[in-house]
Amino acid sequence: EVKFRCGNPSCRREDDHTFAKARNLRPTSLGHVFMRKSLNFREKVFLDHTVCRCDLCGKETSKRLCPHCHFELSHDAGMIDDHIIAIIGGPNTGKGHYIASLVHRLENEVGTQFSFSLRMVGDDTRERFENDYRTPLFRNRSLLQPTRSASIDSRVKTPMVFRLTLESNHTLKALNLSFFDSAGEDMKSLDVLSTEARYICYSAGIIFLLDPLQIDAVRQRLPADMLPKRDPDAEPAYIVERLRELFERQFHLSPTARVSTPVAFVLSKLDTLMPLIDPSSNLRMTGEHFGYLNLSDTQSVHTEIWNYLQTWAGASLSNRIEKGFANFNYFGVSSLGHPPKDGKIETVSPFRVEDPFLWIIHQLKLIKGRKGR
Repeated sequence: EVKFRCGNPSCRREDDHTFAKARNLRPTSLGHVFMRKSLNFREKVFLDHTVCRCDLCGKETSKRLCPHCHFELSHDAGMIDDHIIAIIGGPNTGKGHYIASLVHRLENEVGTQFSFSLRMVGDDTRERFENDYRTPLFRNRSLLQPTRSASIDSRVKTPMVFRLTLESNHTLKALNLSFFDSAGEDMKSLDVLSTEARYICYSAGIIFLLDPLQIDAVRQRLPADMLPKRDPDAEPAYIVERLRELFERQFHLSPTARVSTPVAFVLSKLDTLMPLIDPSSNLRMTGEHFGYLNLSDTQSVHTEIWNYLQTWAGASLSNRIEKGFANFNYFGVSSLGHPPKDGKIETVSPFRVEDPFLWIIHQLKLIKGRKGR
């Protein structure tokens, strides 16, 4: 189904209404879009599918497009394993900080432990990640700007694509990971989700950040100066409901059927919860995943988070999750390590941010799991 865009400046240019609609732009004059002619069996087997000759000028082009939105695809899209990981959550849950810290950990300590190699694919991903994530957080030590709604900023609809190379059964395996950073505002409206963030339903895994500082029982036990503004629409239970309803609307899912996509439900801002966490809790220690997913630690964290949610939010939230999702696990993370002061961060010390990601790729059978060391 893939389409091509001619890159020959002498070839005909035309208004691409499909691209403009997807980007919320006025129609823009771009290179001619065309489809490859029908192929016979021999051509399907031996032809180089990354290039095609323009049906107008005959020049070869390697610009492959998604047939639905005409966004340019990475050169090897569809030729190696591609996995979409959606990072979602309500407003102010810290999704941008989480992505920045996760990539930093995968490039460094976790990459070393698992022999991962992670790199960015394409100039769009490199520029966006460097300018919007890495530089502000790790170089300037400042808080990131909230992600804007996909209806305003079309970049939100475009994933940041990373190439993860890992060793599996003594052979190197490469896969593309497409990270979507959804706006918290979009999670407050099912209509916006249904039109602007349908990719969530097609994800291989979902990392769902929940803001514990929107839970009333937590707010009552922490100093007021640590708390964000109360936002009823950002309460974890309501956000979980919208995710479930999105799957029902997109796939006509039966009310009694559970969502099968792996979902990591993650309490963010774990550093702010430490006054409420037991001193002997596993949540105060690192996960210690030495080249494999530590299944014992993952189960312990899951159980602890469940118990805390029962105490802080009652059975309502966990019941919604258990009845609506077939494959899930609870996690707790801190993307920064310490609460910011006056919008600045003294040191960025991510804590347990890799746990949900490792659990998801374990569900996809990309890494092994082991009980204990």
